[in-house]
Amino acid sequence: IYPAEGQISQGLHYYNGVDVANKCGTPVYAAASGTVQRARSGWNYGGGNQITVLHTGGVVTYYGHMLSMAVTPGQQVSVGDRIGLMGQTGLATGCHVHFQVIGATNPLAKYSVGTALRYK
Repeated sequence: IYPAEGQISQGLHYYNGVDVANKCGTPVYAAASGTVQRARSGWNYGGGNQITVLHTGGVVTYYGHMLSMAVTPGQQVSVGDRIGLMGQTGLATGCHVHFQVIGATNPLAKYSVGTALRYK
């Protein structure tokens, strides 16, 4: 699923990542089921507060610039579980989540800047 409601504010960049912007505090969801690998706060080389989730087949999703995190390492998450809130931590120029996919195609890469992501 989409990791958050918002608008694509920057297309594919930095290791298969796409930025989804909205107001700070917008919920961020697990895009697929898996196990939380990391949920770490701080600068983190500009990524700010960040979460990584390991999925089947070795695919990892990364969620950066989080305002807060609602998961801990080792925790199992299901698709659609709220894992935190969108923020502006680290080296972020505005409130957004940097959604990156490691080991697979980023499904958000097909959208152009300005595309709105909404849930029905």
